[in-house]
Amino acid sequence: MDIIRVDDRLIHGQVSVGWGSYINPRHMIIANDEIASDSSESELYLLGVPDGIKGAVVPVSGVKFYLDSIGKGPYILVVRSLKDALRLLDSGFVYDKLNVGGIHLIEGKREVIHYIFMDCGDVECLEELIARGIDVSIQDLPSNKKFTAEYIINKWKHDER
Repeated sequence: MDIIRVDDRLIHGQVSVGWGSYINPRHMIIANDEIASDSSESELYLLGVPDGIKGAVVPVSGVKFYLDSIGKGPYILVVRSLKDALRLLDSGFVYDKLNVGGIHLIEGKREVIHYIFMDCGDVECLEELIARGIDVSIQDLPSNKKFTAEYIINKWKHDER
């Protein structure tokens, strides 16, 4: 089993331990253009990858090539934003499921549930992902409650009133 995840903290305890013990991945990959362009920063972000698992940081546009090069095997792929999840599709990387596990508070976003803070752009991205046939679920840890993207969108729109 593989997981594509949106988490603005990228690789951290919930990803490496929570999802890692659930999926037992051979690889943990961060898809982020800025971090991929700085080897020192890449090394820092990969400190959260557990021993025995291969970690990599690649540009969003390089994910398909990278995954083709490593062969089969379970992996966790993390992007920082819903916009990057769309960019994965636009780059030719095909996936059908997306886990949203953490979009945290920054100026201009408001709480939908305790670990998801969104603005209009995030809602538009979720709607676009759904329109493209992606099964989007919102879940911080495998043992916790899972929400549908539709639920999150409706809650965000309802709370806007």
